[in-house]
Amino acid sequence: MRLQKILLSTFIMAVTAIIPNLAYGQAYGTVATGTLNVRERATTDSRILQQVGVGVPVEIVAEQDDWLKLILKDDSRAYVKSDFISVHRVVATVNVQGGLNVRDYPSTEKGEIIGKFYQGDEISVHYKVGDWCKISQEGFEGFVHKDFVKDSFLKYLPTKQLAEVKRITITQEQVNKPVKPQSARPQNQVSSSSGGLGSSIVAYAKQFLGNPYVYGGSSLTRGTDCSGFSQQVMRHFGIGIQRSSRAQYANNGYAVSTDNLQKGDLLFYGYGGSVSHVAIYIGGGKIIHANDERTGIIISNAFSSGSKPFIGAKRVI
Repeated sequence: MRLQKILLSTFIMAVTAIIPNLAYGQAYGTVATGTLNVRERATTDSRILQQVGVGVPVEIVAEQDDWLKLILKDDSRAYVKSDFISVHRVVATVNVQGGLNVRDYPSTEKGEIIGKFYQGDEISVHYKVGDWCKISQEGFEGFVHKDFVKDSFLKYLPTKQLAEVKRITITQEQVNKPVKPQSARPQNQVSSSSGGLGSSIVAYAKQFLGNPYVYGGSSLTRGTDCSGFSQQVMRHFGIGIQRSSRAQYANNGYAVSTDNLQKGDLLFYGYGGSVSHVAIYIGGGKIIHANDERTGIIISNAFSSGSKPFIGAKRVI
């Protein structure tokens, strides 16, 4: 029962990015050829914008016939033939009423149910095996039936044979991973030392600017996602918060208004009132956060018309 509760609180979440005035990636991959011309438009006679080498990571935001529209590291947009890109992750949406079972093996007969997603949840899909998709979401992984996840980029993912697939195991580390939530305090009960501690949290977080974003990661140096970043920064100061952005918003700290923000507060974002991103407020209308695979850990405006909608703020210090 304890394992079931932990899993259910861990993997019903979504991770996306918040960069003002930019499109958000729907798929991620790498250049699959030695030298690739990227073009201004989706035609072979359009202007070549630059050349990129094999293995260069790309963020895919749209498709046009057999061309893909990319965002490159310098924030430029370009088109390439889909044949020259290896797609390794697609952000797909769960499309089923009543819940989607996640199994430890791609089979209804041999695979045990280890969790559930729900209508509208965003998950990462990594490859296909028969009628199944290998998925992950902030450290949790498993298999779901392909008929219940939707995205046009899924056709670009690699296919594996069943003999290549191993059963997912739930380790003791995963069981113990979530941190006990902090007890909520009334909003008017503010710690007298929160200002100094908030400044220390901001200074510590800034040490990791430019470090990589890794989906499901929790390393401030080698790579982390948004909620892993906030969790690990707070843990350095002895503050325990949960692993996912959605769980942090639901269970940790107490709500604060936007006109009462202090350094170290957690700001949450998402569509339709569903939290899918978290950042740390650093003052002056700015946040620091693990943004996405293209930009890593950056500082952004906390409120921007081009970013994902703001949902709320919580104080955990």
